[in-house]
Amino acid sequence: MKKGLLSISLLFVIITVMGCGINNDNNTSNSSITASPSALSANAEAKDLVIVGQEIAASLDPVQPLTSSYLRNIGAAEALFKVNSSGKVEPSLAENSKEVDALTWEIKLRSNAHFWSGKAIDAAAVIASLERSKAKDLQALPFLADLTFTRLDDYTIQVKTTSPHVPVPLNLSYYQTVIHNTEAKQAAVDTMDLSGMYKIVEFIPKQKMVAVLNENYWGKKPTIKRVVYEEITDGQTRVLSVLSGKSQLALNIPVTSLAQFKDNKDVRISAAPAANTQTIYLNVSKPQLADSRVRQALSWALDRKELVVLGAEGQSIPVTTWLSSNPEFAEARNAVYPKSDPAKANQLLDEAGWMKGADGIRMKDGNPLSIRLMTWGGDKALGEALQNQWTKLGVKADVQHGDYSLIQAARDKGDWDASIEAWSTFGNTHTLLSGQFSPKGKGNYGVYNDAQTNALLDQLKAAGDDAARHVIAVQINERVAQQAPIIALFPRPQLTAVSKNLTGFEEHFMQFENAVNANLSFGSGIGK
Repeated sequence: MKKGLLSISLLFVIITVMGCGINNDNNTSNSSITASPSALSANAEAKDLVIVGQEIAASLDPVQPLTSSYLRNIGAAEALFKVNSSGKVEPSLAENSKEVDALTWEIKLRSNAHFWSGKAIDAAAVIASLERSKAKDLQALPFLADLTFTRLDDYTIQVKTTSPHVPVPLNLSYYQTVIHNTEAKQAAVDTMDLSGMYKIVEFIPKQKMVAVLNENYWGKKPTIKRVVYEEITDGQTRVLSVLSGKSQLALNIPVTSLAQFKDNKDVRISAAPAANTQTIYLNVSKPQLADSRVRQALSWALDRKELVVLGAEGQSIPVTTWLSSNPEFAEARNAVYPKSDPAKANQLLDEAGWMKGADGIRMKDGNPLSIRLMTWGGDKALGEALQNQWTKLGVKADVQHGDYSLIQAARDKGDWDASIEAWSTFGNTHTLLSGQFSPKGKGNYGVYNDAQTNALLDQLKAAGDDAARHVIAVQINERVAQQAPIIALFPRPQLTAVSKNLTGFEEHFMQFENAVNANLSFGSGIGK
């Protein structure tokens, strides 16, 4: 063990020394800034922007799972709309849009946008792209299934919806709805045809993507000419990469590595709150979890402030309802379970017939109140903290930490009690909430089926405007928290290491598709 730690330390020292050399290069650039603005510009254009992430795409085809998020992150792909850092939907390849009536939208396209090949991004091309995504991409399907597209003229599309007042621009901002040339073969660098400010020129699946400036881009052109996006699965290796200066952006920094960035003069940490919620999913079909009073007791007993410290190194905030990590629903953060209340939790378990035995474990009909909590990735410490808090309640809690595939396999067999993961809470609220809490929702792992929740979901689908949808979504959020098929904890930390030699980086609650923007440049941020 000590030998392993010594090896890691030596590796860190070696890379740090290597990094000093690179930093000297940066200092040289800094000197150039003082001496000559034109020299700075030349250096900025010549230097590659290197990004390291936990993973990159296995394919280039935008309809493959998660591929579009990586293509958008490197600036290679675009959708009709995008979401800014304030959570507002803005036009992207679309010039503007309007709701004609409750079931109809019109979208006006930019007439100056073209694919990399030069082919116009007109109404026919956009409809073909969206129809291909609808047919081949299961991730995009929930956002496209209820939409029908018709060409009105070369640059105008009519969108018909199956239910009233669907937020079509929001649906068409989803990362898997990027517009691609369906006449091109998207699986290879030489034939793929997208529209972003950067064009992919090299791709090694699950290893590296290289992109160069698209000289014919319709929008603002970046000053950085070339971007390299590498996959480094090990979190500590990503940390060493950015600390050494080998990369300028490192995504998904582990919370356990934060101390390595303290007072660092070259690299800072961006910790924009993510729009997702660390959630304990409970299998409500298990006998001990069928009673809502037991599930409520498990939530009342939690000290979420302590969980943030122990499970996220303090890099998050407690939330008690699922939807409240979405910036638009921040007011619902502590609408239910506003504080830790062990007395209330014990009372509920007594009422449910789970009484403490001589060993402190609660029993009913000769059976202990037991929970097997499955965790994966970086959630082992969080699982152990939950185990400790539930044990104080008299629950026989065990943590099983392993690969995510083990959780999937257990769910397929129905052989699980509880597990943790975090889904995005930003988007079309009906799509999100029905996906989590309707009986057929793909994220409804515990097969929660509540008549009142289902009725509210129907009302949400038929709601006439944004204000009405917001009110009903809040009601669903609170109803689910009260019934407790899930237990909300805190937004999963989203840490990005950013070189101080890189300016223009924009913090975003969906950083995974917004690392690269046209304002990034080198040089002037040195020392800031």
